[in-house]
Amino acid sequence: MQHYLAALHPILTETQLDHASSLVQSFVEDPGPSIQDALIQRRSRMDNWAYDWWLDDMYLNPQLCLPINVSPGLIYAPWHFNNDSDIAQSAASLITAISQYKDKLDRRALPVERATSREKGQPLCMSQFYRLFTSYRIPGSEKDFIRNTEPERPSPDQHIIIACKNQFYRLQLKSKENPELISEAEIASNIMSILNTPASNLTAPLGILTTQNRKLWAENREILLQDSQNQLNLNAIETSLIILCLDTVPLPVNFNRRSGGPKGAQGFNIGQRDETNILHQALHGGGSCYNSCNRWFDKTLQFIIGSDGAFGVCIEHSPMDGIAVVQMIEELFKSLKQYVGGDDNNCRTATGEIEPIFSSHVTPLQWNIQSNLNKYIREAAQSMDNIIEDLDYYVYRFDGYGKDFIKKCAVSPDVYVQLALQLAYHKLYGRLTATYESASTRRFLHGRVDCIRASSTEALSWAAAMNQISTDNNDGVEQQEKEKLELFDAAVKKQTDIMIQNILGEGIDIHLLGLREQCKLSTGKMHPLFTDESYRIANHFKLSTSQVPSATNMVLGYGPVVPDGYGCCYNPWPKSITFGISAFHSSESTKASLFAQAVQDSLTAMQELLQKRIQ
Repeated sequence: MQHYLAALHPILTETQLDHASSLVQSFVEDPGPSIQDALIQRRSRMDNWAYDWWLDDMYLNPQLCLPINVSPGLIYAPWHFNNDSDIAQSAASLITAISQYKDKLDRRALPVERATSREKGQPLCMSQFYRLFTSYRIPGSEKDFIRNTEPERPSPDQHIIIACKNQFYRLQLKSKENPELISEAEIASNIMSILNTPASNLTAPLGILTTQNRKLWAENREILLQDSQNQLNLNAIETSLIILCLDTVPLPVNFNRRSGGPKGAQGFNIGQRDETNILHQALHGGGSCYNSCNRWFDKTLQFIIGSDGAFGVCIEHSPMDGIAVVQMIEELFKSLKQYVGGDDNNCRTATGEIEPIFSSHVTPLQWNIQSNLNKYIREAAQSMDNIIEDLDYYVYRFDGYGKDFIKKCAVSPDVYVQLALQLAYHKLYGRLTATYESASTRRFLHGRVDCIRASSTEALSWAAAMNQISTDNNDGVEQQEKEKLELFDAAVKKQTDIMIQNILGEGIDIHLLGLREQCKLSTGKMHPLFTDESYRIANHFKLSTSQVPSATNMVLGYGPVVPDGYGCCYNPWPKSITFGISAFHSSESTKASLFAQAVQDSLTAMQELLQKRIQ
């Protein structure tokens, strides 16, 4: 509770903080101790006492649509295609590598990872990796749930779903009767046939229904399930390894074009399409006129290959965190080395013409569309288009310096960037806000993430000092710089302490969630601590951030988690730092390009502050 009050201090008014303190005191006296005892009892009988509550609260209870709000997208350097044969061959190689990775998981042959810092060598839970190809999110009227498609043992069946021109196809890779993976050449020929199949107005763009809010999609899914053929199709999608989305309609170069903000280093591009444009394609497809109907957002992994070379993945986030996906893709790239090469992973296909042949391993999914669904399909398309239009997204590569310089300052790159984000927010708004940074808790069985709260009192004091106008007096400037350094050191120490507490299982947010849920179970009601305005403010994360490190050049992005907030994913490189920043145009108080500019200004000011210390 004292840690909770400390987290509230920099984001509440004095009156709000006094009221929150009285509620904390009340809870600590009663019923807090009995609630804590009940949690300890729960821990004694469960592998992970918090996981189910955390999963419901974070993912399965919210009714928001998945694209932008929940599911992140990531992109890699574009692949270079000369013709459809190149697309078919590259996709076939990717599918083969995915099947081989699934076989590795089935053999439980994935080596156990171990912590590389803070009590080095501790084993990390690998359960997320084993859910990559065996999970499917099913919408529900009250809450969603995750279907485990292989609950007892690995299935001899392996198939994927291919989406192309808003139509879906089942491609059987292996089965109990034919346990050997079909050849890469046969996969390529089938993909070539799918690419050559013209779009049909007779097939309704059903994929767009998966973009609805979850309760409405649950109702429409029940309508679909009234037909036996639709039941078979849905089961085929749910039990597939992945969805492979072959996008034949590139986004125009002016799609949701960003304006203003710092330019930064050159990133990925396809002609005039920059990486912000490409990230939109991976994140949501671009809308009903482009590729949003060529998706099935309930599936955990959607690999996206565009006709112009765009390559990315859209992730349904509930079964696992981004790091599991990134590490899996890096393994796939090792298998794809004959097609992927160079530092930027550019595709080096050099194939002859592939003959299009539909084999018995491919089955188009034929749907029986009830007439009342057509109305919902149109409404879903319009709703998705509106959400996409509202998204304000900006990929920014800061090229002033990277983690090489930061490490010379004897600071963790993650801590450093988090403080830069606090400084940037303070620069724009003159205050700090509740900040979420995901901290891996994989040192614990079924551990996922807890929340590093970067908006500390120490960060506030430092940011306020940095954003003050300096005096013109030389002696005064020197004193101010000394004070800023002292405040910076205190902010670094605090942020580092909070980070360590979280990864070692001593963070406050999962514990608070447990106290809240157990309180409801034990007393039948919610304590005022959890209904007070202070608790709402503490969990209204106007800054939702995460670091997803990768050995491969990639950009990951997601939308803000609140209407008036920012999403910010970052990846420090030796000489630069990549940011994916999002906001909503409908918010009058946020703008992604302005935040990117404030981040640049903050990183530059921090370098100027620390430069003399390391010389």
